[in-house]
Amino acid sequence: MAQAPTKSGPTPSAPGAAVYFVGIKDGATLPPKPIIHFGLRNMGVAPAGLARENAGHHHLIIDVPTPPLDKPLPNDFNHLHFGSGQTEAEVSLTPRKHTLQLILADKDHIPHNPPVMSPRIRVVVMEPPRAAPTPARKYKRIKRSTRQSS
Repeated sequence: MAQAPTKSGPTPSAPGAAVYFVGIKDGATLPPKPIIHFGLRNMGVAPAGLARENAGHHHLIIDVPTPPLDKPLPNDFNHLHFGSGQTEAEVSLTPRKHTLQLILADKDHIPHNPPVMSPRIRVVVMEPPRAAPTPARKYKRIKRSTRQSS
């Protein structure tokens, strides 16, 4: 994988800040619509447009190299913005191999300095196996006697 650019934006990040995927590791197999949980340590989450010290909002980078870190992150299918402060999202991915990376950015969508970003991970998206059809049950109706014993 290519080295990420080291120059980043003007907003400082907190010492020891880190962003990471919760419950997803490199090489994981995911369904086509996984719920991806974003983990964050030593910083807070704030919506885009809100200037708050030691806070930012998540961006999920899909299938592309790390974008320039000194400019606003693009907003398209490969660069998903969670500017309302979301910490998880259901994402639609086609069945195949993908790369995923998280980047925390400031109120203007510019990564912090130093950047708070996860390593890029590789995942495989697969349709879940279809359950085999359940065979129709056959049963024999048993007649009950209506005769009462004395």
